[in-house]
Amino acid sequence: MQAFWSRGYEATSIQDLVKATGINRGSMYDTFGDKRGLFEAAIDFYISNVSAKRLAKMQSTDSALTAIRTYFEDLITFSVGDGRKLGCLITNSVVELAPHDPVIGGILRGSFARVEDVFHQTLLRAQDDGEIPSEIDARATARFMTATANGIRVFARADADAETMRDVVNSAMSVIEDRHPELPIAAE
Repeated sequence: MQAFWSRGYEATSIQDLVKATGINRGSMYDTFGDKRGLFEAAIDFYISNVSAKRLAKMQSTDSALTAIRTYFEDLITFSVGDGRKLGCLITNSVVELAPHDPVIGGILRGSFARVEDVFHQTLLRAQDDGEIPSEIDARATARFMTATANGIRVFARADADAETMRDVVNSAMSVIEDRHPELPIAAE
């Protein structure tokens, strides 16, 4: 997973994978069939472990607004840590492979859809709890939040700093926080 994540699918050679996994070519081919099979296993692992943990945390946080902000803060913290200018394996792979690989593209789009669904559920919870107005289109906003998360990951890959990423998050959060019923409305 780390080899594909740091180099991308096309730039990762079989020798890179042998070195990264510590297993010989024969064992790799016996287990995964080929480089693509190992890549699909790496994607599955990433979705089931890295992505799933972040999404579960968002679903289990009491305040929906806090859950969304914490999700973004966790992305930023992860993205700017030592040696972590990797972006996201899913986002990187979508850009690299989805345009010409419909099978991998479908798997990766499915991952985006899961993120969108969790944002949607969290925004609906925020509406139910009175944290955001019911007039907000939760589905459209979930799509916007998903695009924002992917943008942050692209910024991370491009070596953006935490302050830049926080500006993006603050702007995105203003879509829901600035409409909060207890905030004053500016006079026209």
